[in-house]
Formats: sequence, structure tokens, C-alpha cells
Amino acid sequence: MKEQRKFVALRAHIGDLLLDGAQIVSREPLTLRVNGHLLRVQHGMLIGYSAAA
Repeated sequence: MKEQRKFVALRAHIGDLLLDGAQIVSREPLTLRVNGHLLRVQHGMLIGYSAAA
């Protein structure tokens, strides 16, 4: 069966980050806290945009 999802590599990378202890801070837009930094998924990319408090 053909993969129907978009951004399969990004999804896998986010899954690995979560396994390594990242936390989901927000789901819309998806925002993660990773090692004291906030990362947001925007336009199919994972973008670091500020230090986490």
C-alpha cells in the first residue's frame, strides 16, 4: 500500500525527538520543547524560534 501521509521524514524525526525526551507544548501549531528550546512545525519544516522558559 502506498504511503498517503505528507512529510514522512519530518514525522519520523519528531517521533525520535519525542522518544529522546522532547515534550509537546502545543498542537496547533505543533510546538515542541527540546533541550531548553522551542521548535515549531511550520510549512513542513521544524523551526527553532525561541528559548523555552
